[in-house]
Amino acid sequence: MKKLITAVALVVLSGCSTVQTVVDWIPSRWDANQSQSVTDIQQTVRHIDCKADLAPQLSNLFLKVEWYDLYATTKGTKDMAKLDQVVLTTIKEFQDKVAAGPVSPMYCDLKKKILIQQADIIAKTVQGRF
Repeated sequence: MKKLITAVALVVLSGCSTVQTVVDWIPSRWDANQSQSVTDIQQTVRHIDCKADLAPQLSNLFLKVEWYDLYATTKGTKDMAKLDQVVLTTIKEFQDKVAAGPVSPMYCDLKKKILIQQADIIAKTVQGRF
């Protein structure tokens, strides 16, 4: 009898983890706050001025992406929370380069183009939900 109870308990417990795995496969629904946030990120990236002081611009961008990450994580939209990690890494690398000294216009322009592409990918994913 104990073996039967143990076997049933194992099946039930493993069944719960299987249900969670299936739930993780289901995409989250459209969210107005995430859509607005990702559009703000896109706009901020497009308006990076490589001729101006980059540190405050990158700090502002980082805060916007961080807001998106905090919101997505807290809301529990795991599929959307994973999206911003690459752009956060790119921003951090850019900030480190700016902190180390002057950045060439070509480097800034290339990083800006990469950030635009990354922001567009996130935006299409976030706003493509229904």
